[in-house]
Amino acid sequence: MDPMDPSRSDGPELDLLLEVVRRGSAFEAFERSVADKRELAAALSVSRATAHRIIRSFESHGFIARADGCYELTPLGEIVGDAGRRFHEDVATAVDLEVLLRALPDEVAFDHRLFADAVVTRATYDDPYRPMKRFIDLFEGAPRIRAFNKSFLEPMYIDVAHEQLLAGMDAEIVYEPGVLELVTAEYPDIAAEVFELDTMASYVHEDLPIALAVFDDRVGLGVHTEEMGTPIAWIDTDDPDAIAWGIDLFERYRTTATRLG
Repeated sequence: MDPMDPSRSDGPELDLLLEVVRRGSAFEAFERSVADKRELAAALSVSRATAHRIIRSFESHGFIARADGCYELTPLGEIVGDAGRRFHEDVATAVDLEVLLRALPDEVAFDHRLFADAVVTRATYDDPYRPMKRFIDLFEGAPRIRAFNKSFLEPMYIDVAHEQLLAGMDAEIVYEPGVLELVTAEYPDIAAEVFELDTMASYVHEDLPIALAVFDDRVGLGVHTEEMGTPIAWIDTDDPDAIAWGIDLFERYRTTATRLG
């Protein structure tokens, strides 16, 4: 029975699905066309016997056909190959974003595909401030920021933030109450100065979902634990749709926050 027969009610056989996933590089090779098993073996760095089995299997499932002396993907093969590639990409993205996916609350709708090309910076034993340093690299020189502040109280951040805000950075910051209390207690002079700036809009919200920073050309998310005030991971991307998602998330919580002053 043909495993791709549309009359089947249980879908493609498991063995076929596993082969599609496992043979992603073969689909890519056939996209460029392959003359014979010797050329396929060289392209995939496999034995000729393995290349022969791949060709026979792909032919039997209708993924490739002979044309002008070469094997090429059929329309079916192109669709199946694309589906296999997307599966690989989705799994790789999910694994990379695992620390973020665990931290996001259920009420925050999140499409992991928007962060498929994200830079993921994790804290390490040797450098627990790597995520913070990544955030500061993005923060320095940025003309505008919209953010949720859940813990950014390290002196390295306070000094940079103070300098940026005095230089005219356009900032809208929503603080968690505990963070705001620490800022005003630990840095009273700086807090009094920046909270009076016309370019600084400050808010407080009881239940922020995640650390967030939206710049004009990038959006980032910070993951924290109760044990560490500094983020254990910072995930950022320049994907326009991800930036739009970040702006929407910011606006949703800002509208229910209390403005200071």
